[in-house]
Amino acid sequence: MKKLKYILSVSLAMMAGGIIAQNTTPTADQLSLQKAIETAMVNNYDLKIAGNSLKKAENNNTAGNAGLLPSVSINGGTEYSNNDSEMQLNGTGNDAVVTTDGAESMSYNASARVDYTLFDGFGNVYTRKKLKQANMLQETLYRQQMEMTILQVVQYYYEACRAQQNLTLAQESMRISRDRYTRAKDQKTYGQANQLDLLNAEVDMNSDSTAILQAEQALLMGIKNLNVVMGTAISNTYSFDDQVTFLDDLTAESVMTETMLNNSSLLSQQQQQGISRMDLKITQAAKYPTLSAYGQYGYNRQDNDAGQLAYNQNLGTTAGVSLKFNVFNGRQQRTREQNAKLDLRSQLERTFQIQSELERDAANAYTDYDYKRRIADLQQSSLKQAKLNFDQTKEMFQLGRVTSIEFRTAQQNLLNVANKYNDALFQAKVAEYNLLQLTGTLIKG
Repeated sequence: MKKLKYILSVSLAMMAGGIIAQNTTPTADQLSLQKAIETAMVNNYDLKIAGNSLKKAENNNTAGNAGLLPSVSINGGTEYSNNDSEMQLNGTGNDAVVTTDGAESMSYNASARVDYTLFDGFGNVYTRKKLKQANMLQETLYRQQMEMTILQVVQYYYEACRAQQNLTLAQESMRISRDRYTRAKDQKTYGQANQLDLLNAEVDMNSDSTAILQAEQALLMGIKNLNVVMGTAISNTYSFDDQVTFLDDLTAESVMTETMLNNSSLLSQQQQQGISRMDLKITQAAKYPTLSAYGQYGYNRQDNDAGQLAYNQNLGTTAGVSLKFNVFNGRQQRTREQNAKLDLRSQLERTFQIQSELERDAANAYTDYDYKRRIADLQQSSLKQAKLNFDQTKEMFQLGRVTSIEFRTAQQNLLNVANKYNDALFQAKVAEYNLLQLTGTLIKG
């Protein structure tokens, strides 16, 4: 757990240094991606549950749980009895019967005992190794949950950024439409425009108002989704730093290499395979004899009202060894070994399957990232052209050389291209984080 906390701190420091690649000057209410991730690392519910599972594995990973340490027990007790007794002694030539009514007796005992398994086919040694590997597996699973949590934060953060950008664009479009409506209203007053121009401007302004409401709704829903992943109050609201830069050192070859070396899903499967191998060795250890030793120091005393002995007392040490060897148990041992071998074989096949799937996923993920980057670049070029077209159309509209319909068309074209550019930009950035998660470089330490 301490190791993972160190990994997390190093990871966040690296993110601040460039992996997240944010150019931000935070305001009081602005949420950066780094801050969102840090908050989720503390509050995310799934991560807390995974942390509890890791802690349980750490608690189990002890020599005592593996049976490598002796067991020490202390026992003690006392007993009281009250009985009517009759006794006739043999061989005394006396047939007299001794009768005692209400004869009381008290017994006391106390002992300290140590038991230790000297040899069990090294089953306890293999169990210790299994517990260590189970602990390592839980560390890897905890890392997987960290990666999934970071990826969820990234996805919802950039969804909120996209909604924020779309809202800004809708508000800017509304400002343009409002200016156009005011212009048409003034022109109608002076007889330079007709009622139709004014109505068209009003309809377009109402349409932009609807777009603003839709963008606001998308932003609020995006913030709520992000709050759930961060484990914060649903009612919290933020503004976002929506500037994006990309890494320049991602290649198809490096992605494939890093994936096959560092992917957490593959690492966890390899660790599970190691656990199955230990299970087989533990099962095979049951074929060997078990040699145990014990030592005991005890005290016993009994007081009697009836009988020849008034009391009987023992104090001393007892020690011994025991050997147990299973000669035949209905072939249960053979069945257990066969099943353990099958489990190991299944884990081997599962490892091969995951390796094959990761080769496919790495190739597809890089292709997805590469194409989304190229689409974003094309959309950026289209945005420049749409902006130039709108500026020229606006100038001609103000001079009365184009109609309001042509002006509106240029305005809508600019808005659509800008929205598409935002979508492409943030989708490409999320695809980049998918690559980092796949290659196991999202968290480094």
